[in-house]
Amino acid sequence: MIKNIVFDFGGVLGSNSNESFIELLAKCGLDEEAAMAILREHWFKLKTGAEDTTAIWQAARERLKAPAPNLAEEYNDLIWVDEAVLAVCRSLKARGYRLGVLANEAAEWMEVKRQKGRLNEIFEVVYSSADIQTYKPMPEAYQKILKSLGAKAEETLFIDNLERNLPAAEALGMTTILFKDVEQLQAELKKSLGE
Repeated sequence: MIKNIVFDFGGVLGSNSNESFIELLAKCGLDEEAAMAILREHWFKLKTGAEDTTAIWQAARERLKAPAPNLAEEYNDLIWVDEAVLAVCRSLKARGYRLGVLANEAAEWMEVKRQKGRLNEIFEVVYSSADIQTYKPMPEAYQKILKSLGAKAEETLFIDNLERNLPAAEALGMTTILFKDVEQLQAELKKSLGE
């Protein structure tokens, strides 16, 4: 019986960090290939907490041909939450499910998402990979959120939009849903929760 539900953020609860980064740099005149090169150079360090976002913004400013606006502020403005999915989460919480977030994310960007979505009001645990210095699909990432929720894997449902993040959760005994959209999520939740 499912008692706990863990959600990914990017592509599930709201905006995807990589897409927002590329969108911002495109607005500043940098092509997608150059933006992806910057992201590839810094993403592992950002998502593991080995580096904060200062380094990636510095790298972006160095590649832009014209003076850049305040990239961090512009980026934060691009972060959004999906109110329809958050409404589903609020309903689940009201029905007694314990909720968590496990996202591969830089600490600073996750903090903006926490604030914009008021995630701490809905979820008992909100982890970025930088917070816990491990990331999906490493088993340790799932184990850390299970421990923080006081949850058994077999009583936990994990929802992510990337199929590559599901097998590690399943190997621990978690039930999984590959997220596509809110309507599909609601249908899958009814099946998984036996409603």
